[in-house]
Amino acid sequence: MVTVTLYTSSATGMLKIKKDQSALKTLLEAKGIQYTEYDVASDQAQREHMKKTSGKTELPQLFVNDKFVGLYDDLQALEEIGQFSDLFK
Repeated sequence: MVTVTLYTSSATGMLKIKKDQSALKTLLEAKGIQYTEYDVASDQAQREHMKKTSGKTELPQLFVNDKFVGLYDDLQALEEIGQFSDLFK
C-alpha cells in the first residue's frame, strides 16, 4: 500500500505558499489520492522529520512511502506532462 504524506503550514503569511498548499490538496483529492497532512506550524517533530528527510524547508512538500517526491512546482510540472499519477503506483 502506498502512503502519502503532505506537509503544510497554517501559520504562513505568504500567498504563494497558501495557494500552492490549496492547489496541491485539490489535485490529490481530484485524483482520489488519500493522504495524511501534517501542519508543521504546530508539530515541531514532524517539521524536523520533514527537513531531515527532504533537506528542504519550503512548503508544501509531498512524500510517498516516506520518500520526498517534490514541492508544488515540481509536482505541477509532472501533472502537466502526465506523470503525476505515476508517483502513486
